Parts: sequence; structure tokens; C-alpha cells
Amino acid sequence: MQVFIGIAYFVVGIVQLFAIMDGAGYAFDIGGFLSFIIAFFVTYIPLLGSALGVYGAVNAWDWSIWQAAALFFWYVPVLLAVSAFSVVFDR
Repeated sequence: MQVFIGIAYFVVGIVQLFAIMDGAGYAFDIGGFLSFIIAFFVTYIPLLGSALGVYGAVNAWDWSIWQAAALFFWYVPVLLAVSAFSVVFDR
């Protein structure tokens, strides 16, 4: 299960990187390399990267907020369910 979550988090992180790049370009009107540097440092910070990914997807890619939140915050309910499952069945 950890391998699946790790791979999924990495793949979504790559999409999140591009969403943050486009969101930074939209918000600050900056070019590609500077937006890449900003996105590179914040992409894998769990809640900050997800929130900025949602911002980029909604504003730069014209996604609905629900689609973006489902993609970038998927790990929150999954990790809560795995934690609850672990607590219940480890006893």
C-alpha cells in the first residue's frame, strides 16, 4: 500500500508542478524559468503545494475547484482511511 501511495503522490506531484508553474505565471506575470523555480520549491510541501496547485488549475487551466481539489488533495482522505484502518486492525 505504501508503494502505491508513494507512486501516486509522485505522479500527482508532477502534474502539480505544472499547475503551480502556470498559476505563478498567471498571478505574477512571470516567465517559464522563474515560475519553474518557484514551483520546484513548493510542489512537495503537502498542503501548500496542493493549495497552489488548485490555484493554478482553477485560474490558469480553467478547471472547476472541485476537480482541482479532488486531484491535488486526494491524499488527505486516503491517508486518514489508511490510518483509521491501521488503528482498528493493529489491536
